[in-house]
Amino acid sequence: MPPKNWIWKKLPGITGRFNDIIYSSPISISPLNQDIFIYFGGDVQDLHKNMEQHADSKKYTEWSLENTAHILSTNFPNKHLLIIRPSRIHVTKNASFSCFDNFVPSNDYGVPSFCPTYNGLKHLQALVKSCLENIKTCNEDKGSIDFSSSNIKLSLMGFSKGCVVLNQFLQEFYYYNNKPDSDIEVTNFIKLIESMWWLDGGHGGSKDTWITNKHVLESFAKLKIEVHIQVTPYQVYDSYRPWIGEEENHFCNILLSLGVPVQRILHFADQKRSLELHFKVLNAIGSYNQ
Repeated sequence: MPPKNWIWKKLPGITGRFNDIIYSSPISISPLNQDIFIYFGGDVQDLHKNMEQHADSKKYTEWSLENTAHILSTNFPNKHLLIIRPSRIHVTKNASFSCFDNFVPSNDYGVPSFCPTYNGLKHLQALVKSCLENIKTCNEDKGSIDFSSSNIKLSLMGFSKGCVVLNQFLQEFYYYNNKPDSDIEVTNFIKLIESMWWLDGGHGGSKDTWITNKHVLESFAKLKIEVHIQVTPYQVYDSYRPWIGEEENHFCNILLSLGVPVQRILHFADQKRSLELHFKVLNAIGSYNQ
């Protein structure tokens, strides 16, 4: 039996910021199981019912947020899964664009303008706190889960457009690392992050699809966070947007030069690049989730 999903509407983060959250409980529930997996999705991805109403999006309902929750729960069966729905989805006749305004400043189409003082990490910290209270209620019939900050481990995953949130966090890591009077609560929250996953990152802008600022990446390297990079030809071999592949290569090489153990995988290299294979990276990660 697949794990049950709960949809929590307008969960509060920091003052004035709210997000809808899809929660999927671990396949194996135990009070000791306190690992939390947080997912930020791409353009097109939304709640199933919303995707069905759009001429383009309905072709990709296999990767609706609910179905993605099922995919990720299967791939990471021992983790509490939180899928964070964008606070704004810009819908046009031909496409829909995920805009994570609560985490990173964005234009109408969700193209980011990174800002180290935007409080994306503080918002995530507050959202997680709200989620933990709800998780206890959802699983109370399976035993009490008393989340402890000393036991919680966080994994963060961005897919496609969702990678802009992870890139914003890199900017904020650098800011807090170099701030003399750093916020101790945020600093402690950062220490809970065990791994970060970049899946086929991309957005509509002409730069900063991947972060290549060496000072920012040097600061990130000090945190000893596991790095997973999984890409497809859809993004990194796009001849119309060559900077994506160039930046991804630079991002990976800088981290490796800094001694970061990067797991980097190119999927579907021998197949013609397509949007469908771009989405299928979500299924493909099942063999590489350790």
